[in-house]
Amino acid sequence: MNDDTKNLLKECNAGTKMAVETLNQLLPSVHDQDFKESLEKYRNAHVSFGDKLHCLANKGGTSAGELGTMEKLSARIMTGMKLMLNDSDKKIASMLTDGCNMGIKALSSYLNQYTGADHTSREIAGNIIRLEESMSEDLRQYL
Repeated sequence: MNDDTKNLLKECNAGTKMAVETLNQLLPSVHDQDFKESLEKYRNAHVSFGDKLHCLANKGGTSAGELGTMEKLSARIMTGMKLMLNDSDKKIASMLTDGCNMGIKALSSYLNQYTGADHTSREIAGNIIRLEESMSEDLRQYL
């Protein structure tokens, strides 16, 4: 497995872990049941991608990487502070839309940066981008 492939897999894994962490933190604050079920569906999809990324990394003799403690803590604090000010479904949808957009932007950048990554890792990155686009679109009804 070449370095571009390893790096792309690590970045994809970091993104999916961040999404799962954020969704797990926000789900208990969601009021609308349909909204909650939609977010659970997207959380499960991110978990599934994380599992695939781990399998690919292990197959290539590397680890998929982990989120740093400071990254987790920073995201948790920021999310918690925003929820203290306003825990409406509209605010949660807005925060998640911003997260989706950041994920799309970051993964697109990594695809451009790691051009030597293998087809499988590039394909999974593209699939994660499409998941983020779909989630962002579905969130619009709650804004």
